Amino acid sequence: MHLFSITRVLPALLLLVSLSGFAQKVDLDRFYFEVSYLTLPREFVEPAGRTYGVRVNVAPAVIKLMPPIDVYNQIQLSGFRKVENNPTVGATISFNAVRFEKSETKTRTEERKDREGKVVETITYYANELTYSASGGYQITGPRDNTRNEQRKEEKKQTEVSSNRFLQNANLSSENTGRQVDSGIFPYTMTQRTKEFRNLADLNRYVYENKESIMIELLAGYVQNGINTVNQNLNRWYGYVPYTGRDFVWILDSKSHPEYPVQQEAIKAIKELGKQMSATESLDRLEQNLQPVLAYFQDLKTKFSGSDKREQKIRYSAFYNLANLYYLLDRPDQAIEEANGLIRNGYDPKDGEHFLEQADQLKKDLAKHKLETRHMAL
Repeated sequence: MHLFSITRVLPALLLLVSLSGFAQKVDLDRFYFEVSYLTLPREFVEPAGRTYGVRVNVAPAVIKLMPPIDVYNQIQLSGFRKVENNPTVGATISFNAVRFEKSETKTRTEERKDREGKVVETITYYANELTYSASGGYQITGPRDNTRNEQRKEEKKQTEVSSNRFLQNANLSSENTGRQVDSGIFPYTMTQRTKEFRNLADLNRYVYENKESIMIELLAGYVQNGINTVNQNLNRWYGYVPYTGRDFVWILDSKSHPEYPVQQEAIKAIKELGKQMSATESLDRLEQNLQPVLAYFQDLKTKFSGSDKREQKIRYSAFYNLANLYYLLDRPDQAIEEANGLIRNGYDPKDGEHFLEQADQLKKDLAKHKLETRHMAL
């Protein structure tokens, strides 16, 4: 071949090789979609017994700001019915006396300099820091499974009882209802800092005219934070709380890859179908609609079965997406199967271990709460 022909063909060959390599490039990107499910509480209560009661103790200073009935109405236990008598779960919330503690003037100095860096003016700013104290707290009572330490104590007690001839026929079993499961004290001091003034007299006048409104603002935040704390802990122990957020799957971000157009269709389907997920509705329709997407990711595992790292990366995305989707569909056994495949695939096996832990915990939680799904009407 003539030298002239080689110089014309070689760049074309190099370009072809370069384009071939670029066409098989595998970049993955996270694609987010909406999810919704019920968070399951620490303790299980039979559906027929899911009632709760609220007792509110409020000092006169707080009553002016928020009557007890308003505090009462804001305490909510998701999935339970509020009753006045013999509740299975009880919450007591108290807001006691509020006292003014002290007032301190705070100063801040600011220097202004000219272009040469020489100080031409010194300005002093004044602010006031008002401190109040308020006592209060909460208690939550209800059924609770014994902790391991409590179980050991119970077993030791039973052993001692069984060896005592006078107690062998006695009924010493204790109920696990009505126990205090949680309690806490609300912040003791509350501090509010005023805006800054350049004149001390202006600051003192502002504090004198707004002292009551400042206290009301502080007290409002104090009461609302207390209510939020009780609701958070009450539902952590017993509530079936709807959660809405976002999760993600791994999708090809390499436009030259032959799978890219199909994956774009897949993520659009996931995004659209994800809108159907509701914490308080069955997953049956959603799971049925997702079958083509799940089948597509299953096919990817065999379609790209080579040892090449790029194909391994595609398999990783397929295993990951299936494990996550099955987990979100409350199918922990299938999620575990895909998580094991993710580990065997070798590309970032820690993700597989993470899904194993998640799916195993989901199985335990569903079994504890006698459920098959985290999606149900409340």
